[in-house]
Amino acid sequence: MRASRLRDFQTHCPYCLMRREICICPILPAVKTKTEFLILRHIWEVRRPGNTGRLVALAMPNSRIIDCGGGERVGSSFLKDKGLTDNETWLLWPDGHALRHDTPDTRPPQRVVVLDATWHQARRLFRQNPLLQTMPRLSLPAPSRERRRLRKQQRPDGMSTLECVAAAVALLEGDETARPLEHLFDEVVRRKINMRWGNKHFPDQSESSRSEAFEAISRVNGG
Repeated sequence: MRASRLRDFQTHCPYCLMRREICICPILPAVKTKTEFLILRHIWEVRRPGNTGRLVALAMPNSRIIDCGGGERVGSSFLKDKGLTDNETWLLWPDGHALRHDTPDTRPPQRVVVLDATWHQARRLFRQNPLLQTMPRLSLPAPSRERRRLRKQQRPDGMSTLECVAAAVALLEGDETARPLEHLFDEVVRRKINMRWGNKHFPDQSESSRSEAFEAISRVNGG
């Protein structure tokens, strides 16, 4: 069974896609940023419970998801999005020559594009789309500490999408703004690991948190 297969919403939250016993929606932060974040999500990530790009859109009002990849199933129409063609848009990318965002003659980006995919899928999206190759690039410092993760990274400097966005927010808007995203990632990992070991004692999802998650769902689904 593919990891992207639709989940049973009787057992999984339809918003965060985590099992209902460990649903993260009650503690989702609302991280407001000046910088807009565009998440280019590979279609194989759409229904993957371990996908953290979805959590970015749930936690950050100034973000949205654009689905891509999959060849003819999605096509290249996503490249016509105005946010991608604006010259104030930068690509978060680890390789190649990256611009300094903090020099006097360089304006910081108004929006940042993040590829939400495996490293193999991200490289393929990058190679196949010249628009991405011509964007100014924002590179992140290597992770400063070892931390528990749910997926094995394919690069020494590899991070999940949520970690990358948190690091980019810290770089552009300060550690204080990024801290709730860091805490969110660590809590997701903690809950999933505890779930594997049978510890399911987490707060129930309240009606207010359901409502807040519902308001964010259009961003998560690329709306």
